[in-house]
Amino acid sequence: MILPKIYYCLFLFLSISFRVFAQPESIKQLEKEVVANNDNSKYVESIVLISKFIDNPSTTPYERYHAYLLKSYTYKRLYDYTHVEQNLNFALKEGLNSEHKNEVMSNIRAEKSFAYFDTHQYEKALLVMNELKKDNYAYLPPTTKAWVIMQEGYIYMLHKNYSEAEKKYDGAIAILEKEEPSNLPNVYGKKIEMYHIMKLYDKRNELFEKALANTKKYHKIKYEIYLYEVLAKACKKSGDYDRAMQAQKKFDSLGEYYDSNNNLGKIGIVENKLEIEKRILNEKEHKKYGRILYVVIFSLAALLLLLYMLYKANKAKRKAAENENKKIYSEIEKYTKQLDEKGNSTLDISQYNLTERQIEIIELVKKGKSNKEIAAQLYISENTVKYHLKIIYTQLNISHRSFIK
Repeated sequence: MILPKIYYCLFLFLSISFRVFAQPESIKQLEKEVVANNDNSKYVESIVLISKFIDNPSTTPYERYHAYLLKSYTYKRLYDYTHVEQNLNFALKEGLNSEHKNEVMSNIRAEKSFAYFDTHQYEKALLVMNELKKDNYAYLPPTTKAWVIMQEGYIYMLHKNYSEAEKKYDGAIAILEKEEPSNLPNVYGKKIEMYHIMKLYDKRNELFEKALANTKKYHKIKYEIYLYEVLAKACKKSGDYDRAMQAQKKFDSLGEYYDSNNNLGKIGIVENKLEIEKRILNEKEHKKYGRILYVVIFSLAALLLLLYMLYKANKAKRKAAENENKKIYSEIEKYTKQLDEKGNSTLDISQYNLTERQIEIIELVKKGKSNKEIAAQLYISENTVKYHLKIIYTQLNISHRSFIK
């Protein structure tokens, strides 16, 4: 079953689906700035901007509710679901102190269902979605409703109820065609996956071309990456290896371009601050505004130092994550290869709640395959392999056992 989770969560955020009708003007302006920053990978600036808005004494509980939502969207872009959940809880607390309690509760439920869905916790997601459906999606903006309906369709697809799945997908498409056509490829991708499973290859290919044209029209490179990943996996499963390889190469090249832009965006944060400092120095008379300039320069220097420290911390964090991944890989390989006195495996995979993809990865780990080799064999990215390895590590509870029976 194909689940391009990483890109799906990225695309959910791109829409910033919470555009409620009574949204304050201050929040609309904040959202505009945050979206612009995040689209240019300036996540630190977004977090600082939102935090200052929240800490402002004049900010109302309803405004803070929206601000915490924007913060959760930013962390979702960074795949940090611990902070996503934390900020959704903060948003709920603030929103319940406003006069919009019903709206707040509905929208927080929807966002939590998205987070559960992104992290493959389908049962939890379904429970929340059923609550929203029971209330006929009351208080949800149209695009948010479309994402919930799309998720319902995907769960139907997982249970092989393709007719109901298609109805849900078409319902989500109808909403997005009217409200946000630039986000249609997100649903098209799910239908492409379903058509592949149903062996409707002509429909799959036709819809892929339609979805790709949409990404070109609205300049959505993340959706383009997502579509090529879906196609590569689908073609591989159907035995069309030539097209699978072509799609995989396109996916890899687009992914490298996107990662490069992300790195440039981080560097741009520091460069922009330096440029501001230069402009201030040129525009102000030193004698007349000496004291003010001193304060400004000191503040900018402190901010630059903070950004540099954040950069170093993130670099160290990435290094630690790489080392942890190596440890996880080594332990999974060690414990899944353990044999009893009769030479049989002491690990019963069926006892754990693992997906088909995760079981495939375990088997390749047991064969001594590297992350890169696993990614190439399964037509997925190395980051996706690392993501699954962490889930496997947690599911097997390796860190808390001296052996596995």
